[in-house]
This record gives sequence, structure tokens and C-alpha cells, in this order.
Amino acid sequence: MARPKLSPFGVCKISVASLRQLPNHRSYLVSQVLFGEYVTIISKKKEWYRVECSWDGVVGWIDSKQFYVLKESDLKHKEECTTYSLEHLHGLNSNTITIPISLGSNLYHCDGLNVKMPFGSFQFQGQIVSLDRAKHSSRLLASIARRYIHCPQLYGGRSILGVDASGYIQVIFKMIGIRMPRTCTEQSKMGTDIGFQSQARFGDLAFFESEKGLIEHVGLVQEDNTILHVYGQVRLDLIDQHGIFDKTKKRYTHKLRTIRRIEELND
Repeated sequence: MARPKLSPFGVCKISVASLRQLPNHRSYLVSQVLFGEYVTIISKKKEWYRVECSWDGVVGWIDSKQFYVLKESDLKHKEECTTYSLEHLHGLNSNTITIPISLGSNLYHCDGLNVKMPFGSFQFQGQIVSLDRAKHSSRLLASIARRYIHCPQLYGGRSILGVDASGYIQVIFKMIGIRMPRTCTEQSKMGTDIGFQSQARFGDLAFFESEKGLIEHVGLVQEDNTILHVYGQVRLDLIDQHGIFDKTKKRYTHKLRTIRRIEELND
């Protein structure tokens, strides 16, 4: 019997997979792929795939053993995900295995309990986010963003076990149905410039510049002149027209460049 013909699409089948600059586990971490997220396979090298991430176009190398490659017959079931895990870490169960998945993982064809992934059927008894009920919700964004507080900083990270500034913003907006680019520079082109920090409101994105004037940091504006951002860990700090002020160190840590409003957000 002939083997089923494979498609060029792969889906992450572990908690979180590393996207590397080179086909080597010691190579620089470009980004991460969460459970259930898709990639397009560009080329192969031994047990590595060079891929493009479906949600943001980032290119890198992944370990092929951590992905399920869709058969062409699977493509009729491939669709945009509208349900995500809202648990920090929780088990996705089948009759034979349990897969620990993290906050923001994709759950396809989820009815609140049953989940149908391309590589099997599972049950998930944790909390979920459904875009059918909460798409573009600023209230949901607030709840999700705070779940990451104390999550450690990890350059290239996008998971609850380690995240960088732009990865944090990208994933929390993903979970309310708003697609964000991967880097601070690209994210700073989203939305509308509001002009002054005094006009900022919850959900606005504040961008910060280096000494050379390059965008190097981003955070989510909160109420009461505070901001959630990644600095050693996901944390809440003060913000004013100059930048982010660290009360413990009694100094500014980031210089404000611009604040932008994401118009898709609603109450």
C-alpha cells in the first residue's frame, strides 16, 4: 500500500518547540512554537526542518521529531484556531498519553471538553478562551496579560516558562484574536500613534528606544500610569512621559518613544 502523501505543513505536538537560527540545539533561539501552532516546511536537513511560522512569518529551524506533518488528506480539516488554553500548565489527555500544554496553546475543534488535533483526539478539562465569545475583548486581554506576571524573561521566548517583550505582546493579543508581528520594531507600526502619554489608556502599546534611537522594548499600558512589560520577568512598573520608572531602583530603565492604540480592541 502506498504511503499517504504529505503536505508542506507541520503542527507542534509538544508543549513548546524551539525555533533555531541553525539546525542545531545549541544554536541561537529565534522564537518558539506553542502546542498546536502551524509552520510551513521550506526544506529539510537530516532531522531538522527549515520552516516559516504561519502566524508571523518568522523563519528558522525546528526539530522534526517535535512536529506532526499533515497528510494532504488532513488539509480539509486545517483551519484558523479559535480556542486557546487559559491555564498556566495543564494536561491534554487521550486514552494513552498526557501532553502538558501551556497558556496560549491552540486547541482545535474544542467544544469545552473534547479537542480534535490533526494527530489525535483529546480531552481538556482546564479553562479555555473562545474567540466566539470574547474576540478583541480588552477585558479578556487584561485578565490574560496579568496571568503572565512573574513569568521569567527569555530572549526568543513565547511561553509561560520564558518570554521576551515582543513575544509576550504577541501571544496575549493572539488569544483575543488580534495578530501581531514578532518583533518590537514591527509591532511599533501597528495601530495609531496617540501622541502623548497622558492620553494613554488600557490596552495601548508603549514602545521604548535605545541610545541609538532604535525601538528595543514594548509594554502593555495599564491604568493608573502603570505598564506590564518584560524586564527580568513580566512585571508591573510606573510609566510617564519619560519612560518606565523602576521604584525599587529609583531610576528610569526604558526611554519612551511612542504609544500606539490598537483600534480593534473593544470593551
